[in-house]
Amino acid sequence: MAKQTLDQKLAILSDAAKYDASCASSGSTKRDSRDGKSLGSNEGSGICHAYAPDGRCISLLKILMTNFCIYDCSYCINRVSSNVTRARFSVDEVVKLTIEFYRRNYIEGLFLSSGVIRSPDATMSDMVQIARKLRHEENFRGYIHLKTIPDAAPELIAEAGLLADRLSINVELPTDAAVQQYAPEKKPDQIRKAMADVRLRKDAGKEKSYTGKRSPRFAPAGQSTK
Repeated sequence: MAKQTLDQKLAILSDAAKYDASCASSGSTKRDSRDGKSLGSNEGSGICHAYAPDGRCISLLKILMTNFCIYDCSYCINRVSSNVTRARFSVDEVVKLTIEFYRRNYIEGLFLSSGVIRSPDATMSDMVQIARKLRHEENFRGYIHLKTIPDAAPELIAEAGLLADRLSINVELPTDAAVQQYAPEKKPDQIRKAMADVRLRKDAGKEKSYTGKRSPRFAPAGQSTK
């Protein structure tokens, strides 16, 4: 396969992210005003909208880190057996895109999800590294929403919650029987445990220690699912 450009990866992985229904307006068609008769534009490469904790509507760069995946969930377009064009961003490419979009005032934050590559821990580690670089190396103070992976190590999800404004974990399907039928590699108990751990960590962050100090804020905008 020929080496993909960053623009080609962005086109593939922003389109693949539209199936992650956690933003309010990610399905619009592309429009622009280059005909000289209209005003404004609606760029098709991954810009969606969400609401900040204070109620503001904010623009997010909504992408997958990769649409490669080791799982074969029958309902997912990016399942391992699906015949779709694949792409993968490096950690530094996601950081670069986020900062460049932010500096051009296209976005106010990042929504990052991913297919599972190599292992849940390896994938979650890369996503956490992206958030860590944005926060600590680029001093990025914009909004970050990370779609976490339930099977990843608890310490990775814990760090993700200290870096991101919001975490989300997919429950996948409404019943355990449906998960067993359509996504047998997923574990409903593990999904519920991961969601409960996020809630407990968030609750603990609201409490003061015996010295009167509060714990670091954990996913201050909360968690969501679909």
